[in-house]
Amino acid sequence: MAVEDLGRFQLKKVNAFQGLVIDADAWRDAHNYHRDHLRLHLLAFHHVGIMEGLGVSASSPPDLSVTVEPGIGVDPEGNVIVVAQRQRYKLQTSKGGPVYLVIQFREVPGEPYQPPNGGQPTRLLDAYRIQEREKPPTEAYLELARIDFDPARNVIADAKSPQRPGKNEIDLRYRVVAVAPTPPERISTPPPRVETTPAVARPQTVLIGHAVLAGDKDLHLEGLQNVARGMSAQFGLHVSVQASMPLDQSLKACALLYLTGTGKFEADSGQQAALAAFLQSGGAIVGEGCSEGDESASRGAKEFGLAFNQLAGQLKRRLEVVKRGHPILSALHLFSAVPQGTENGMIMEGGNIVYSGSDYGCAWQGGRQNQPLSREIIRSSFEMGDNFLAYARLGRSGG
Repeated sequence: MAVEDLGRFQLKKVNAFQGLVIDADAWRDAHNYHRDHLRLHLLAFHHVGIMEGLGVSASSPPDLSVTVEPGIGVDPEGNVIVVAQRQRYKLQTSKGGPVYLVIQFREVPGEPYQPPNGGQPTRLLDAYRIQEREKPPTEAYLELARIDFDPARNVIADAKSPQRPGKNEIDLRYRVVAVAPTPPERISTPPPRVETTPAVARPQTVLIGHAVLAGDKDLHLEGLQNVARGMSAQFGLHVSVQASMPLDQSLKACALLYLTGTGKFEADSGQQAALAAFLQSGGAIVGEGCSEGDESASRGAKEFGLAFNQLAGQLKRRLEVVKRGHPILSALHLFSAVPQGTENGMIMEGGNIVYSGSDYGCAWQGGRQNQPLSREIIRSSFEMGDNFLAYARLGRSGG
C-alpha cells in the first residue's frame, strides 16, 4: 500500500466514559474502527486481488453462460468478497465487443426488522454482485474474466489457447492475484522441499506486470507468460503475469514491471510519479522494443528504446551498458556476456531500470514468425528472463 493512499483511512474510535450516550453514530464509529483496521491491514500486507478460487469456466452444456467457482478476494477498498457457492452467470448483452465480467462488494439489508412489520433492517450482510460491463467500472471491483463477444455465436467456451483467447472464449489473462509483499530471499538454488502433513505449503506468489506503451496490447505477453510458467515449474514459486498493468499505485504489488512497445511513447506526470515510487520501494523495470515485422518495425523498436532512455532520465536514472561481471548476468544463470535474443543487442541498466535491445520477448515465443530461432538461443533467452526476475527480487530483498 502506497503512503499517499493512507489519506483514505482516518481511524476513529469511541472515547468511553461514564455517562456516554450510545446512539447510532457512536455504535457505528465503534465498529467501523475495527473494520477499517482490517481493511488497512489487507491493503498494506496482502494487496488487492483474488486470494483463492473464483475460477471462471464455460457452463456444461455450453450456452451463453459461465460458471464462477467459490473463492475469496480483496477489492481496492480493502473489502473482503466471499463467494461461498458456485454461481452461474448468463450474459445479457446482444452487442458485440469486449465484455468485462466483474465482481463487486455490496452490503445487503437483512433481518430482523424493527419494528417487525415494515420496519428498518437491523443487520447488513456482506455480499457481492457479479455483472457484465462494456468497460471497467469506476467503483471498486475485481475482474473475473473478459470475453470478446460475438453475438452471432450462441455459446461461450473455455479458451483453446489461454494465451490467445478467440471470439466468445473466456479470457483469464487480466485477473489480478493478490500478492503478499514478503521480502523474498535471493534466488540462487531451488528452494528446499517442505514436508507438510496433511496440507501442502502454498508456493510464494511473485507478480510480473506487463504494459505496452506503444502498439498492440498483447505484445510479448505470450512470451512473458512462458517465462513465468518456466520459473514456476523450476523453483516452486507461483509466478503470475498481470497484462495491461496500469502505471499507477497498483504497481506496488509487482516484483518486476515489463514495458514494451513498437514506437515512441510519453509517460505523463502521474505515471512518472507511480514509476518513481515503484523503484523507490525496490521494484525493477525492464523495457524492450519489439522488432517483429518489416523494416519499419525495426525503426519502431529503436524509437521505443530512445523513449525508454528518456523515461529513465525523467526518473533520475542513468543507463549504462551491462558488461561482464554485472549482477544481472549472474543473478541466477551465469553469463560472460549478454546472450543473443531475437536481436544481438546490448543491455543497459541503472538504478533498477533495465533496457534490452535483444528483443527477448519475441525469443520467448520462439522467434519471429518467418525466422524461428535455434533451441540454444531460445534457451539462453529464457535464462536471461529468469535473471531479470531474479535481479528484481534482489532489489525487493535489499540483498
